[in-house]
Amino acid sequence: MKNTTFLLLITVLLFSCRKSSDTQPKQNSNTDYLVNIKTFLQDSLTSVDLSTIDFNRTIHSALDSGKINFIRIPFKGRPMKDAFILINTNTEGKCLSGIIVNIKVDRTNHIDKFSGTIDLSSLKNEKIKSHKIINGFIKYKPSNSGSDNLMTEDPDTLPEVVVVSYIPSDGSGISWSEWMNILDIYGSTGYEVYGGSSSGGGSGSSGGDGYGYYSPLDPFEGTPHYPENDDVPSTDDDIPTDDTKVISYEYPESLEAISVDAYMKCFSTIADAGSTCSIEVFTDLPVNGEPNTFFNWENGSPGHTFLQLKKSNGTSTVQQNIGFYPDQGWKTMLTPAPVTGKFVDNADHEFNASLKMSLTPEQLQTIINEILYLAGSIKYDIDENNCTDFALHVFNSVRLGNAIEIPKYDIPGGMAPFGTSTPQGLYQKLSSMKEEGGEEAANITLTTVLGWVGDSHGPCN
Repeated sequence: MKNTTFLLLITVLLFSCRKSSDTQPKQNSNTDYLVNIKTFLQDSLTSVDLSTIDFNRTIHSALDSGKINFIRIPFKGRPMKDAFILINTNTEGKCLSGIIVNIKVDRTNHIDKFSGTIDLSSLKNEKIKSHKIINGFIKYKPSNSGSDNLMTEDPDTLPEVVVVSYIPSDGSGISWSEWMNILDIYGSTGYEVYGGSSSGGGSGSSGGDGYGYYSPLDPFEGTPHYPENDDVPSTDDDIPTDDTKVISYEYPESLEAISVDAYMKCFSTIADAGSTCSIEVFTDLPVNGEPNTFFNWENGSPGHTFLQLKKSNGTSTVQQNIGFYPDQGWKTMLTPAPVTGKFVDNADHEFNASLKMSLTPEQLQTIINEILYLAGSIKYDIDENNCTDFALHVFNSVRLGNAIEIPKYDIPGGMAPFGTSTPQGLYQKLSSMKEEGGEEAANITLTTVLGWVGDSHGPCN
């Protein structure tokens, strides 16, 4: 089970709210919430900045099931994606701290890659930090570099900004937007996220994975114009909550490659006669419950597709979970050209849907032979020969005339002329098969949120 944390990209100087009394405030409505925020800003902002705030476009971001709360307020006449005040509050609506965020986007880059700068200032307009963003990731100068031109990056960071495309199931078109890792922008808060400190690194049992919270840079983009006045709203619906997404990540460079031959050899330790065998294909979406949401794959959030092979006879069982990855990190893959691939043990990996198929011992051996063949020659191509291509190729090798065919998409950052196989496409296919109720419907698992596969047997001598 994923029990992972992610390394925060920046640490900012936090400014605490002034206490008006020793009693805990009671925030019974959004009106009280906004009154509290406005009072805090009157104490913290310059009079000039206070007069330019557009309270009517205040937006709430709830992270970690509402345990972490941020309020964003833009300035009048400026879109949220250009500048906003970011306030951290507790669950009762009491202000904890705040910063001013200014964003400058380099529009000369491709639409599927975010580049520009993010400037952070205190509420008194005192500069804190300026971060250069290239293809979604922060670039920074090492403190001992001695050169203003030397740029590098932390190899373990999540992207600061991702580009999201949403593909409607009716095929009516593609919409694009940019989303910010809002918790990372704010810096170290000491919050506990997904069972681990938000300021730490680490990896789960499947190795090198993590979570990031992303909110749209401009939640009001495309909505009707809001009146430019700073009157405090008076209804409970005046502070909408944005569509914050929890995106799961895997860092291929931190995943240990396995000996496929040693893993496949274990199946020969169980006699064929009287054995039961199966193969199951699993899909893990980057955003649980959203099979139509895609991200720039160079930013590390493609989701994953992998296989589970199983053979049992009496009390003896061998189960192996196998996934295919590039041998390098997503952000080093500047082009979708083929790179060296590797096979990884995906024990305890999360999933959102799966299809299980019973096999004869002979069919299992056919699959083992195909995996061994591919392990000796296959290259990883992010948009034409990825984890989903590998898993479906192996799965279909014993389904002659009845192959599982999934919808393909023009993914952000991809260049495949006929579209790309994705975990999202596999999920959509399995979902439609389940709904149609065919003979394999009973073998399809669709999780309400997510599930986890079991352990692997491991290598055999």
